[in-house]
Amino acid sequence: MQYKLDSIRDETLKRNKQSANAELDYFVTHITEEVMQRGLVISRQDETLQQFYNRDYYHYWRDNRIIGAGSLPNYIKAIELYTLTGNALAPRTIGDMPKQLSQQDISNYATQQNGQYYGFLFYPIVISDQNKVKGYIGFKLDIMQALKYEQRFNFVDIDTLKLHINNLERVPLDQLLTRLEYSLIPNKENNALTTSIERFQRQILFVMIALYFLFYFMLSSVLSEPLRRLSLHIDALRKGQGGLLSKSYTRNLPLAELEKVRISLNDYQSKLEEMHLSLNQKNNELWQLAHHDPLTGIYNRRGFEEDWKHVLSVSSGHRLGVALLLFDCDHFKAINDTYGHPVGDYVLQAITKNLQNTLRHGDRLYRIGGDEFATIFLDVDADIALQTAERCIDAVSHYDFTNLYIKEPVRISAGMAYAMGTDIEALTDLPKRADIAMYHAKRPGKNKFAIYEQIMASNSNAIFSNSVNSIVFKVMAGEETIEMHYQPITNLKSGKVDYYEALVRIRDHDNLIMPSTIFPIITERRLEADFDILVLAKIAQDIESGKIPAGKGITFNVSGPGILEPLVIEKIYQLSGYLKRYTLIIEVTETALITQLSLASLILNKLRNTGFKIALDDFGSGYSSLSYLSNMPVDCVKFDVSLIRQLFEGTRQSIIIESLATMVLNAGYELVAEGVETEEALVRISQLGFTRGQGFLFGRPELFCLESAKLPFFESKTEKKFMAFTK
Repeated sequence: MQYKLDSIRDETLKRNKQSANAELDYFVTHITEEVMQRGLVISRQDETLQQFYNRDYYHYWRDNRIIGAGSLPNYIKAIELYTLTGNALAPRTIGDMPKQLSQQDISNYATQQNGQYYGFLFYPIVISDQNKVKGYIGFKLDIMQALKYEQRFNFVDIDTLKLHINNLERVPLDQLLTRLEYSLIPNKENNALTTSIERFQRQILFVMIALYFLFYFMLSSVLSEPLRRLSLHIDALRKGQGGLLSKSYTRNLPLAELEKVRISLNDYQSKLEEMHLSLNQKNNELWQLAHHDPLTGIYNRRGFEEDWKHVLSVSSGHRLGVALLLFDCDHFKAINDTYGHPVGDYVLQAITKNLQNTLRHGDRLYRIGGDEFATIFLDVDADIALQTAERCIDAVSHYDFTNLYIKEPVRISAGMAYAMGTDIEALTDLPKRADIAMYHAKRPGKNKFAIYEQIMASNSNAIFSNSVNSIVFKVMAGEETIEMHYQPITNLKSGKVDYYEALVRIRDHDNLIMPSTIFPIITERRLEADFDILVLAKIAQDIESGKIPAGKGITFNVSGPGILEPLVIEKIYQLSGYLKRYTLIIEVTETALITQLSLASLILNKLRNTGFKIALDDFGSGYSSLSYLSNMPVDCVKFDVSLIRQLFEGTRQSIIIESLATMVLNAGYELVAEGVETEEALVRISQLGFTRGQGFLFGRPELFCLESAKLPFFESKTEKKFMAFTK
């Protein structure tokens, strides 16, 4: 058993070492690619190319427009431009950047300078319209700072990371991993498990030895009286009468060996009692972890739901006033995106501290979402709850957040719902009502605080503690699963299915929860990227299970935030192994605002070069259709159903849509019509030159992709009329 334990320990250490190497390799590659993308963006700027023609303002451009602008990561220490012959653009370089590039310099390498480790990366600057190299752009970056900047290592102890490069030695970046030395992050759980198993082995060995001697002397000595006494001792232990024989039976046994067994059993019982106490303590710690938020230390959503059930059971049917108060930080996402997640965490901690200091002694505060908090008042008057809520809002508004370098004011909004315990319906519906009031308070022009009124319900679309919200959160927690339904996209010339679009559903017993209900919750809670990962994993599972026939195409949606999330992109790359058997199309939802359009285009271009196709979904229904179309690498454009329906209205809009379709086709894009439900619509889109159609006329979304040789309506009387237009 000890040999097996050692083998498991060695195998675990080996796997952790491999995972650590993979982590370092990934982050070195990631940093290199990020610097390359920065260089690509800078090289495409008109200002950059101007430096080659007029160098008078080169120092100003380099020191202020590039380095001083603050757009580069802190680990990039210097930047220089070089001519095609390798000469620095200005005689005065910074950061020990070379003044003259040799062929050896152009390759990316790492070196040591005065005890610091730097990486030098050089990339050609290409004039896009002439497709020729104008010069080179070089970067100098602090390697150790860059690696520690990531701060996402799961296996590498970042504080032990060391790099071994001799002074002025040049090491190619792709060999950097061989020069890194580090220690693994200790696995406390494995160490604790090993200690417990070893202790258990010793206890078993001890008991076996004791039983062996007991059995030996039973055969060779007087058995009756010693065994009777031991039996009394064991019975006392079993009944829990005093616990230890030394307390309930004070006489020594006649045989020394049996007396040792008695003492050993006492020791074993003592250890068992200690173990029970330790288990109780661990259970309490686990309960604390399961019911408390690790960032703020207050109760989490699970703690809220359990306490709310208790409040319902205590107050239902009694004349007790119950108030539920919800708080939400205004524009928290903008603060988080602008100042970074660490600052966002400090803001949440400061809000928590102010709310706790303002609430009454004994009131519990819960963090039920990213920036949402709740508290419950039991047996309280509505006016007292109202005054407490107003004090909470004032406390946060007067708190000085400038120590976090936040220039904008940080405010919270609050919604309150109040009910008597005798009104069972209102009491049960209190969380939803409080949520409606809170979102009413967040509307522009409101007072940041609102008490629920019946009129608010008719104009609200709240998504707090209802059944759908609970199911969505169970899905995100892995307690429930999603379903992918596949709708055919049909070739209008052949009548056969070219692609299937993967559409997400959540099953609630016999009902299906549709995307129109799911995505408002996902968007509100800022879970788009996490949900994208679930969808991509489910599509891979469906491919492996044979739900999708080989040789067909699969289209799947990726949200705007998901396009910029490295974990989502990594999940998409994992699907590239299916490109030999399937055509995979990434649908960028045009209704999702993409704030970093340039970076998104770079990512999509890399995916496109890997073999994926890119489609612009819901075209004409979102933020800036033509801007997306002109700036992003797109193969296919899907006209939203709202545009297709306007084709039959005979208004100016229909003329514009016809012209837009012609323009998109002339630009060389494939054109797909969504929401095709009638043969009349089929004939109309065929007249306009659409290449494919999607809608109930061709097929509804199904759990399995059902192939048919030819769709029925192509064999109907409409076929001749349709085929005349397709010619």
